[in-house]
Amino acid sequence: MGSLKIVFLSGGTGTPKLLQGINSLIDPRDITVIGNTGDDWRYYGLYVSPDIDSILFTLANLIDSTKWWGIHNDTFNMVKMLQNNLKEDVWFNLGDQDAGLCLFRTWLLNQGLSLTEATKQLANRLNIKSRILPMANQPIRTIIRTENEILHLQEYWVRHKGDLDVLNVFFEGDLSITTSEVITAIESADCIILGPSNPVSSLGPIVAISPIRDALRTSKAQKFAISPIIGNAALSGPTAKFLHAWNYETSPIVVVKLFHDFLDGILLHESDRNLESATQKLGVKALFGNIIIKTQTDAQQILNILLEEF
Repeated sequence: MGSLKIVFLSGGTGTPKLLQGINSLIDPRDITVIGNTGDDWRYYGLYVSPDIDSILFTLANLIDSTKWWGIHNDTFNMVKMLQNNLKEDVWFNLGDQDAGLCLFRTWLLNQGLSLTEATKQLANRLNIKSRILPMANQPIRTIIRTENEILHLQEYWVRHKGDLDVLNVFFEGDLSITTSEVITAIESADCIILGPSNPVSSLGPIVAISPIRDALRTSKAQKFAISPIIGNAALSGPTAKFLHAWNYETSPIVVVKLFHDFLDGILLHESDRNLESATQKLGVKALFGNIIIKTQTDAQQILNILLEEF
């Protein structure tokens, strides 16, 4: 296997877990990560991009690998000041170092940089050799409709702890525009990997952008997904609730149904071999292995299964 240009579609915590094993297998300069920005929001004026930041922190070896968000051993004095001294109802736990990065991003944006340009600056300052691209520069928000409220994803998942029933999940913003950097990365890739992330709220916003989906369809790269579901159980997060809101069952085959128009293959858990025929009927090749990522070795084994296809 020669040098491969690999693009990851990343959101949530699943793909950062996978990325922890990549630099020992692939030259980081050959890696591009396209990150979900549907979770982005303003926190007391700071521009917070949770999924982009999880990628940054992972590739900079700063990630809190017990949670897969935030910075290892971060402190929370800013939050304590807001809660204890200023009596604010703070429900978003942003660490002090994390806030420092968000402050710098906000300053860059206020200087007129695009989100793509600001993200490049952050990656360079953190000595990250791989390229990290937001899915778009314009605001696109993942919105959760419950019985009584319409909520930003952060409000639903963090403030309400995902406890509310979900009637629908949709994306608010201009889905007709992405960046030239994203399109070029997809067009020049040898391999595109959809990480083991929530197919609705983590990967869904990325592929809902029409020029991205069109580029994925026409790209000559091999495109593989890693299932975030084993049997009828999601590995993490509100995947089951969100799929139900879209009238899908909780099953790995749903990932194939959602992305089969551009997907070449999917890595399923060994215990889901019964889905091979259904996967093939949708024109997608089924691979099998362990998809539970607890260690860097697990991540590397998953990546090796996919890289063996080249």
